[in-house]
Parts: sequence; structure tokens; C-alpha cells
Amino acid sequence: MNQLSPRYKGMMIAAVMIIASLFSYYILKNPVESKFQYVLYLIFSLGIIWSIKTYANSDNGFKRFKDFFSVGFKTFVIIALFMAAFTFIFFTFHPEFRDDKIAENSKLLLKEGNHLPNEIAENAKQLKKMFMPLMISITVFKYLIIGALITLISAGFITQNNQKTAKN
Repeated sequence: MNQLSPRYKGMMIAAVMIIASLFSYYILKNPVESKFQYVLYLIFSLGIIWSIKTYANSDNGFKRFKDFFSVGFKTFVIIALFMAAFTFIFFTFHPEFRDDKIAENSKLLLKEGNHLPNEIAENAKQLKKMFMPLMISITVFKYLIIGALITLISAGFITQNNQKTAKN
């Protein structure tokens, strides 16, 4: 049987995550920052585990921890790239999210009472410039860190199980 590469598995998982995000936002009417994010993390985690597990079950000879980690790494990096692109596209088409966050921040600064109106306006202008790079970098680092942890743990468990099986 022809195995899917980690790259294709990553693309498939990213597509499922993007569809789930769009479903949550447009159909379920959840806000961008809702608890539905945990469903996306679950899909992400299960996808990485699936990628590593299918590699473990393939007939590619003896496999070590580094082999499993490599498969997981290739998978989650692709997912992180697709999710960063999705973040850019989503927030480009929905500037109201950015504008709402900036307005909320301006209200908080005004409420503090120790900022002049021109300082608050300048802060809002700076936030508008920083918003997209900040959202993309948060997305990338979030998925890279979670992906590395899930891959590390999964590769460790699967390596341990393979060693037990090889001894028996």
C-alpha cells in the first residue's frame, strides 16, 4: 500500500482544521477566541499522532525515536504554515476583529486615566500596524510549540512500544 507522506498528512489535517474553524465561525457563530479552539488543538494533536502511528505501522525496517520525531515534525510544520496562511487570510477579510480589539484597548487606556487622548490615538495606530504580524507570529509559535510537545511525547511512547514489541 502506498503511504501518504507527512507533508500530505499535514495538508489534510490543516484542511480539516480550517474547515472546522470556518464551521465554528460562520455556522455555529462562535467568536474567534472561543473554547472551540480546543477542538482545533484536538484535531491537531490527533493528526500528528495519526501521522506518527501510521509510519510506525509501515514496513520501513527498524525505526528509532528520531525517525518518529522526524515524521511528526514534518507534519506539524506543514500544519503551522497552513494555519499561519489561514490566519492572514481570515483577518484580512475580517478587519472588524482587529478594530474591536483596538477599540477595547483604547477604552481600557481611557479608563485608566493616565493617558492623553493623542497618546491613545497613537497607540491605536501602532496596534493597527502590529496586529497582523502579531496574530501570525502567535499562530506559528503556538502550533510549533504544541506540535513539538505532541510529537515528542508521541514519538517517545511509540518508540517505547516498538522496543517492547521487538524484545518479545
